[in-house]
Amino acid sequence: MKKKKIKLKKKNFYIFLSIILIVLVVIFYNPAVNIFSLMRKGYTFSESSNLYYNDLTKKALEQDYSNTIAKISGSKEFVNDNFNIYCELEYYDNNDFLSNVNSLIDKGYNSSDINNINAKNNKDLTNYLIDNYVENISRWIEYDFFKAENIERYIKNFDGDYKNTIVQINIGLDKPYYEDANIIKEFSSTVLANKYNKLDSSFVPDNITRLDKCSEGEAYLSKEAKEAYDKLCMASIDAGLSLSVNSAYRSYEDQQSVYDTYYSLYGQSYVDKYVAIPGYSEHQTGLALDVKSKNSNLFANSKEYSWMLENSYKYGFVLRYPKDKEDITGYNFEAWHFRYVGIDIAKYMYENNITYDEYYVMFLDNN
Repeated sequence: MKKKKIKLKKKNFYIFLSIILIVLVVIFYNPAVNIFSLMRKGYTFSESSNLYYNDLTKKALEQDYSNTIAKISGSKEFVNDNFNIYCELEYYDNNDFLSNVNSLIDKGYNSSDINNINAKNNKDLTNYLIDNYVENISRWIEYDFFKAENIERYIKNFDGDYKNTIVQINIGLDKPYYEDANIIKEFSSTVLANKYNKLDSSFVPDNITRLDKCSEGEAYLSKEAKEAYDKLCMASIDAGLSLSVNSAYRSYEDQQSVYDTYYSLYGQSYVDKYVAIPGYSEHQTGLALDVKSKNSNLFANSKEYSWMLENSYKYGFVLRYPKDKEDITGYNFEAWHFRYVGIDIAKYMYENNITYDEYYVMFLDNN
């Protein structure tokens, strides 16, 4: 009788155990299968569990593996409705990443815009765009010379051309001349002097050297520019031309004298167009010179001018104030005024028909 009871108890135990196993399989089979499927996608067990228990398995399995999803899936700020956009984003390791992404999504930016915004890695820009929706923001920020601090000025002065607007505002063309100028104290061969960049009265170019070729009287350039001009001079002689120099380096005080003389002779409207206020003159850089032809009183009509237009860039010189660029340079056309910028820069400017102001803000201005 006892043996029968023992057998019955064993039978009941196995039945109970089987039921428990069935229940466990029912409970854990679905999670296990889904988590395993997510892990096969590339997610870790922890990431897969977060996705499963947040009811995101189906969405995750429908998409390719996303590093961004992997990084943010366990965050309290993870918004399930933003899942598909998250999948299209590149992940950036900073504390505000997900918070900023959510805010930018809420503001109406698409994934491409958000990737471009994040790539700028500019906190002020991101905060501005969270507060202010900017249409076609990616068209603005695709340029390396885009400056976040100028964004309102870009928008205000937009002319239909994103690149052109950025360049013009970076030059300062939306501001009055000589207002809030950037003060320059140190010499470099790429220094920019214009109506928005002022050379300090103490500014003196390095290695100032007297010209001894294709020049009359006492004219000076920085050593690098002088050596380049020597080569240009010899090439012009080989071409049968007669170049010379009217003016080269001028100190701050010399420029004051020049300005006063022309002002007294021709008045304010003339100097505004042709003569720089002291500190704003390229001649103070030791990199600019006014050339002339010994064979013609009007340089713009001379063979020397035509040759300079076609060849000066080969020696690192550019026509600084060309025709049809007055609205950019701030000066009327000056056929005689050439500036040394180096061969690579001069070649680019020649091939792309741009002024040094434009080149500078696109490639050299790191402020």
